[in-house]
Amino acid sequence: MRLIFLGTASAFVTDINNYQSNLILQADDGKLLLIDCGTDARRSLHALGFSYRDITDVYLSHLHADHAGGLEWLAFRRKFDEKLKKPNLYLSEQLVEPLWENTLSGGLTSLTHEPASLSAYFQVHPIVDGGSFSWHGVNFQMIENRHIFSEYACMSSYGLFFRADRLQIFLTTDAQFQPERSLVYYEQADLIFQDCETSVKPSGVHAHYQQLKTLNPDIKAKMWLYHYNNALLPDAQADGFAGFAQPGQIFTI
Repeated sequence: MRLIFLGTASAFVTDINNYQSNLILQADDGKLLLIDCGTDARRSLHALGFSYRDITDVYLSHLHADHAGGLEWLAFRRKFDEKLKKPNLYLSEQLVEPLWENTLSGGLTSLTHEPASLSAYFQVHPIVDGGSFSWHGVNFQMIENRHIFSEYACMSSYGLFFRADRLQIFLTTDAQFQPERSLVYYEQADLIFQDCETSVKPSGVHAHYQQLKTLNPDIKAKMWLYHYNNALLPDAQADGFAGFAQPGQIFTI
C-alpha cells in the first residue's frame, strides 16, 4: 500500500505549490481511499493525476472546510456521471447529521427527481464512538481527538490508527497537543503523521511545533509533521523528527 499526501498545508494555504492536508491511501490493486476532501481537493487530485472518477471511498475526519469543503464537488460530479456509483463515505456517527444540515445541504439540495439527502449522494457508513471500519482488508480504528474545546464551541477531529501491509500507522488529523491521550498510539505506531502548527503565535487548536519538540526522542524519530503554515520551516530533522511531509510525497506502508 501507499500513503500519498495530496497536500500538507494548513487551512489557509496560499502557496501555489501546496494544498490542504488531504491524503490518499492506495491499495496494491490501485483502489483509493481519500482521507478528507477539502475545498481544493479537485485541484490537488488533478495535480497528481487523479480525478473524481477514481474516488470510490472517502473518510471524513471533521467538518472544517479544508477537510470537508470539497465533498459538494465530489458528490455532484459522481452523481451526474451515469457510469459511476455513489462513493462510500466513512465518518463518525456524530458527524452524519451536521455534515448534511450544516455543511452540504445548501448546495446539494439541487435535485429534481428524488429527495435530497446525504444518502442520495453517498453510501453512508456511520462509525460509533470508539469503533472502526474496514476497507480493502485493512481495519481502521477511529481515534477521537480534541480539536476545538471552549465554553462556546466544541469540535472533535477523528484520527485513524491502522495496520497496513507492513507497518502500524497513526494519523492524528487536526488535534490539540494531548500526549496523555495520544501516547498509547505514539508508542504502538511504526509511523506517525502528526498535525503540526508552525505559526509564530499558537492558535491553541493544533499541536504546535514547540510543543511537539518536548516529546520523547523515540517518538519524534518516527513522526512526520504536516498541516503546517506558510513560512520558513524549522529544521525538523535537527530537532529529532523524521521530517516535514511534502505535497505529493509517497510513503510505502
